[in-house]
Amino acid sequence: MLDLRPQIYYNCRREQNFPPRLRCFFCFGGAWFEVYESMFYIAGTGSALPEKVVSNDDLAQFLDTSDEWIFTRTGIRRRHVLTHERLDDLAILSARRALEDAHTEGKDVDLILCATMRGDTFTPSLACTVAEAIGSHAPAFDLNAACVGVLYAMEIADSFIGTGKAETVLIVSAEAMSKLVDWSDRSTCVLFGDGSGAMVVKKGEGRLAGVLTSDPDSHVIRMPNIEGLNSPYNQIEQEKLAMYMDGGEVYKFAVNAMGHRIEEVCARANLSPADIDWYLPHQANVRIIDASLKKYKIDKSKVLLNISECGNMSATSVMVLLDEYAKKGTFKKGDKLLFVAFGGGLTSGAVIINWNKE
Repeated sequence: MLDLRPQIYYNCRREQNFPPRLRCFFCFGGAWFEVYESMFYIAGTGSALPEKVVSNDDLAQFLDTSDEWIFTRTGIRRRHVLTHERLDDLAILSARRALEDAHTEGKDVDLILCATMRGDTFTPSLACTVAEAIGSHAPAFDLNAACVGVLYAMEIADSFIGTGKAETVLIVSAEAMSKLVDWSDRSTCVLFGDGSGAMVVKKGEGRLAGVLTSDPDSHVIRMPNIEGLNSPYNQIEQEKLAMYMDGGEVYKFAVNAMGHRIEEVCARANLSPADIDWYLPHQANVRIIDASLKKYKIDKSKVLLNISECGNMSATSVMVLLDEYAKKGTFKKGDKLLFVAFGGGLTSGAVIINWNKE
């Protein structure tokens, strides 16, 4: 009879031929997996949303749509949209709230990462704008992995902390999706909302595993940049400055990518999907979320959602979701949280952490 039990080898003596953070490696199903020591835990969270709330009925005033049409296809009822606020304002507010929640001052932050597709300025970066506001002189930069940006930032933070270059990292996400869509196109503009979220991560036990990937495709989801103002030498025709998505292709990619990332990250953590206490999926579409998790027969009560009230906020979605449920007291110490997302690029990823917030 085939023995399906994994063969596990622990780095108890810190053998010289083991990488420094390798806790164990194991063989399962003929494949070898490595398990590394956790390098960070989430110490604080924060979020900020624009004041203006736009309902599906509001959109029906100028689009050929209805609340029923949007909700049955997406799960969205409302979204927050920037009006008088700047994206900087939201990013700074969410950062300050996360720092306060973590009992940490700006001067004690060693690295600032900001996941965004569009800051208010090309330069300074949104991360530097936040650094100025909180009184930090830490390295600060933006990164763009579309809706997976926060997960990319978490893995970068893990690398900085794991190599001793940082002990406290501020991760911010801020997205102004309302400024990237064509408001006459009901296939895209009804999906998105604006917002910002932040987390403070610190050196310690928490992160269990992470996986990041890309399946490069420059056409399925595309948002062109401006070609310039009045260069007499530019010969490139300006593309339409609005987000384009091939809905069918996005759906197929999203369902497959989220399912595969769940499998991969659970294998890296030596867990099964059933071992996860809470799933925090990218809030793109309830149909995508349901389809990607259906295979694992996951109890829907474990799957956290706020898409009905916030829509798709790109990278910010999982941040606001995390802060909302953290503030509700949903997570108990030791709970296993699985973040999973997909986005333009095409990108996807997943991260598992133990909730060890004090």
